[in-house]
Amino acid sequence: MRDRGRRWRLLAAAGLLVLAPVLVAAQVPSTRPSVAVDPARRLDDVLGASEPGTRLGVWVGGPDGPAWYARDADVSRPVASAIKTAYLIELFTVHADELDAPLSGIDEFLSDSHPAVAHFTADQRDEIRRGLREATVRTIGHHMIRGTGVSNVVYNAAANVTTASLGGPARLTGRIHARDPAFGDLAVRRYMLAARDVTGDNEATPRGLAAVLQRVAARAIPGVAPTTVEAIRDVLRTDEADQPDAHYAKTGSLDSDPLIRIRSGFLETPAGIIVYVVMGERPGPGSLDRGEAGRRLEATVEATTDALVSAARDARRTPPSMP
Repeated sequence: MRDRGRRWRLLAAAGLLVLAPVLVAAQVPSTRPSVAVDPARRLDDVLGASEPGTRLGVWVGGPDGPAWYARDADVSRPVASAIKTAYLIELFTVHADELDAPLSGIDEFLSDSHPAVAHFTADQRDEIRRGLREATVRTIGHHMIRGTGVSNVVYNAAANVTTASLGGPARLTGRIHARDPAFGDLAVRRYMLAARDVTGDNEATPRGLAAVLQRVAARAIPGVAPTTVEAIRDVLRTDEADQPDAHYAKTGSLDSDPLIRIRSGFLETPAGIIVYVVMGERPGPGSLDRGEAGRRLEATVEATTDALVSAARDARRTPPSMP
C-alpha cells in the first residue's frame, strides 16, 4: 500500500498531548529533571482504552547517542516502506557517479519473469515499464521514497528494481548490515507487494531504523561521500508548506495481517535535530472493517508521533533546573 507524506496533525487524539511533557522529559535528565511518572505505563493506559490490540515501538532522540525516550525499541516488526530509507542509501552510494543516468540492467529487472515484478499483473507490469524503463537513478530513488506523480504500483516497483539492482533481498540485507553495525536489525526478505508469508516480512526494530535516520541527519553515513549524502537528504525532505522546520521523513503502511503503520524521520529545529520512529502494529482488524482498523491505527501512530516530537521540542527548549 502506498504511504504518502502527510501533514502532521496539530492536535493529538486520545489525550496523548497531555502526556507529551512527560514522555521525553522522564528520559532526558541532562535536559530536564526526571519526574515521578511512568510514561510507558501511562501510554499503555491510553492505548488500552482507545486501541485494543495495538502494539507500539518508539524511539525518539538526537542525531547521535542513545534515545531520549524508547519503548519496545528492540522489538522487530514488519517495516513496510519505511525500510526504503536504507535502500536509498545503498542505491545512491553504488551509483554515486551516475545518479542522472538510467539504471543499468533495468530491462532485465522489468522482464515478466523477474521476481522484482513477476507478482504484478500483466497490465501492471506494462505500467511499471512505462514508468521506470527510462528513469534515472535519482528519479527511481524519488519514486520509491516520495511516490509523487506515480501510481502505487510504480512506487513499490521502484523499490523492487532497486533491490534487484543491488543483488536481491539477501544481498541487499548484507549491504545494509555492512554499512554500519547499528543497522543490523534491518532485514530484507521480500520484494514490495510480494506475498508476506512465503519468504518472510521485511523487518526492523525502532532502534535500528532510528540509527539509519541518525546517520542521515548527522550527515555521517559510513562510506558515503558528502555530495551523495546531500542527494539522499534531498529525496527524503518533505514539501509540507505548513511545517516550520525542515522535515525529512519516510512512512510505511501494510493493510494485510498484521496491519502496520509507521512514521519515521527527523526534523531540523532551532534547538537541534529530533529523530523519531513510531511503529504501530495490530494483529488483525478484529471486529472492525479492515479499512477502519487501518485508519484507527494510523491515527494512533500519528498522534503518538505528534506527542513525542512535541515533548522533545519542549525538553530541548527548557534549560536544566538549578540544584
